[in-house]
Amino acid sequence: MKYIFFLHWNETELMEKIQPLKNAGYKVNYHFTPGVAANISNPLPDILIICLDRLPSHGKAYAKWFWEAKKRWHIPIVFCGGKPEKVLPIKEKFQKAVFCDNENLLKTIIELP
Repeated sequence: MKYIFFLHWNETELMEKIQPLKNAGYKVNYHFTPGVAANISNPLPDILIICLDRLPSHGKAYAKWFWEAKKRWHIPIVFCGGKPEKVLPIKEKFQKAVFCDNENLLKTIIELP
C-alpha cells in the first residue's frame, strides 16, 4: 500500500483526517507542529497531503520546497480543505497539484494513478 505524508497544523483535526486513510490500509506519517520542520523526505512518500484548513501559507511553503527538487516532481501533492479565497492563489501556483475538499480526500487518494 502507498505511503502518505500528511501535513496539518492542528493535531486533533489531523488525527481525525488520517484515520480513514489508515482504515483504508495506507501507511500514514504526519506533522502538525508549525515551529518545527517536517521530515518529509526520509523516506520519500508516495503522496504528500497538505491540509489548507489552517495556516495555508505554511502548506504553500512546504509544497514549494517539496517540488523544488527534481527527484520529487513525480510525487503528487494533494491539497485538501481550506477557504476558497485562500485556496485560489495556491491553485494558480501549483497547477499540477490535486485539490479536493476534506470530505472527498479518501476518494481522491484512491483515484490517483
